[in-house]
This record gives sequence, C-alpha cells and structure tokens, in this order.
Amino acid sequence: MLELGSLQRDALCEIFNISVGQAAASMSQIINEEILLSVPMVEFYSVEEAAHYLERSSQRVCSVRQSFDGSFHGNALLIFPEARSLDLVRLMMGNSLPIEQLTELEQDALSEIGNIILNSCLGSLADIFKQPFQCGLPALHIGSGISVLKECDADHVVMVLQIQFSLASRELHGHVIFIMNANSLDLLSEAINQFLGTMMVQS
Repeated sequence: MLELGSLQRDALCEIFNISVGQAAASMSQIINEEILLSVPMVEFYSVEEAAHYLERSSQRVCSVRQSFDGSFHGNALLIFPEARSLDLVRLMMGNSLPIEQLTELEQDALSEIGNIILNSCLGSLADIFKQPFQCGLPALHIGSGISVLKECDADHVVMVLQIQFSLASRELHGHVIFIMNANSLDLLSEAINQFLGTMMVQS
C-alpha cells in the first residue's frame, strides 16, 4: 500500500481543491446557482477496504467512470449516494422525477456533471505535473458500492477524495476515486515529489 507523507497529502489536497474549484465555477453557470466544492481529505485503500467504505456510506450509489492514460493510468469515478445523486441533475433539469424514472436526458446530465468534475481533476494533474492524459468517455453506473469496484484487480489501490458540495439551498456529499495499480501509484508519488521539489526551488 502506498504511504504518502503529510506534505505529499497536503499537496494533493491543494491540487484537487484547485481543480474542483474550477469545476464548481463551470457547474454554477449551468444551474445558475453558486456552488462551492472542497476536498477536505485524501485517503488510500485496498479494493476490499474501499468497497466496505462505499457500502458504509450508502448501500447503493450512482457513479460516473472515466478511464485515463498517461505517465500513470487507471480509472477515475465520481460517486454519489443513490438517494442524493439526482439533486444536481434536478437543479439542472428543473424536475423531480424519482430515480427509477431516470430518463436518458437526465442520465446524460449526470454523466456531464461527472465529466466536468473528473476532467477538471485530471486537467489539474496534467497541468501541475506537466504530464498530459488521454481520457475515455464517461460511463454511468447505478448499483452497490462493491459493484462499482467489480472490475478492479486485487492489487489495485484506490485513492478516495471526499468532495463537499455546498449550495445555497442544500449541501451534498460525494466522492471522487482514482483506481490505479501499484506501479501507477509509485509514478504518482514520484510526480508529487518532483512538483514539491520545483516549488521549493522557486521559493
């Protein structure tokens, strides 16, 4: 299991706070309501630990998955508890259909929310680490926390970012997770160290 020092974790939190801030500005324009996003925590889990973590958060979740490939590769997912997953979509669409009546248009809207947030996170990593990524198309999945991770190998490591959504009318919580193998996690650690080294030289 990859262990990051406190300085590395702080750097990751700051990087992702910048990226979700950019995503929040884009989403605020879409729904015409101010959204504030923050990443208060970054944690690393095994696949089994991550599955239990997601099951504890909610028995069923909605997730938007995107693959990414660059100097390190894996899958990035935006995850909401099922019962709350349509709150942002309803703000965008202006309706109140129950989740079992999720229409194709609403599925597209939920996928677009995931696309905005995940691309913002990956774009920030690419800019800061100066390492471009190729991203796949977003794919929507609704099911248990374990089913979200069903395609993972046992040796994969899961990086979990807690995401807090603050709106004037409500507060939502979700997660962005990155699923990578051990080699990709090592490369991520090296990229963080190079970034920190550059920052120290500049200061």
